[in-house]
Amino acid sequence: MDLGIKGKKVIVTAASKGIGFAIAKRFLEEGAKVVISSHDETNLVKAYNKLKEINNDVTYIKADLMNPQEVKFLINEGYRKLQGLDVLAYVTGSPKPGNLFSLSDKDWLDAFYLLLFSAVIAIREAGQLMKSGGRIILSTSTTLRQPIDNLDLSNVVRLSLAGLIKVASRELGPRGILVNGIMPGWTKTERLIQIVRDRAAREGKSEEDILKIIASDVPLGRAGEPEEVANVVIFLASNLSTYVNGALIPVDGGSIKGVF
Repeated sequence: MDLGIKGKKVIVTAASKGIGFAIAKRFLEEGAKVVISSHDETNLVKAYNKLKEINNDVTYIKADLMNPQEVKFLINEGYRKLQGLDVLAYVTGSPKPGNLFSLSDKDWLDAFYLLLFSAVIAIREAGQLMKSGGRIILSTSTTLRQPIDNLDLSNVVRLSLAGLIKVASRELGPRGILVNGIMPGWTKTERLIQIVRDRAAREGKSEEDILKIIASDVPLGRAGEPEEVANVVIFLASNLSTYVNGALIPVDGGSIKGVF
C-alpha cells in the first residue's frame, strides 16, 4: 500500500535513540527525506551513520530542545536543508523522576522548557512554514491520561500538551495542516530502564521484579517496542489519516484504565 510518504520532507527531534530514532527509521524506510536532531552530537552522529544505511536521504542538526533559540534554528535550518517541510515529528527526552517534595524549582522550570515551551516554539515555527497537507505530530505520554507515581514533572507539565495540540489543530486546521499527538505507554527505551531502577531502589525490589509488575499492568503483558510507536506516527503522517486532527492516540497496549 502506498502511504503517500515517499519524498516527504520530515524533521524528527530527539532522534538519536529510542522512539525518536525508530520514527526516523520508519520514515526513511518509506522513502522520506529526513532531518534528525538531538542535543548530544556524539549519539546524533552514531544515529545518522546507522540511518543512512537505510536511506541516504538523511542529515542531522544538533539542537538542544531546552534552548528556545536552538528550537527555532532547528525548524528553520531543517526547512532550508530539506527545501520544504511536510512533517514535524516532535519527540523530547523525559524529565527526571521525583515528587513534589524531592523536585527543585529548577527541575520544574527545566521540565517546562523541555516538554512544553519547546513544543510551542516548534509548532509555531513549523506552522508558519508548512503548506496545506502538512502534519505535526507530538509524542507525549500516557501520563496525560493516567498519572504515574513519582513522575510528577511528566504528570503535570505534559498535561499542557493536550491543550496545545487542541489549540494548534484548530488554528492550523483551516490551512490544511493536521496536528495530533500520541501517548506512548511503557516502551523499551532507556527511559524505561531509568524508571525501573528508580522504582526498584525506592521499593527495595529487584529490577526484574519491577519489570514483571509493570508488564502485569498492561493487558498485552509486555512493554512496547519503539517501532510499534513509530508505526502510529507513520499512520498519522500518511494519506490514510486525512480526517484525523486534534487527536491524542494511546500507544500503550491498553494500559490506560480510563474510558475517556
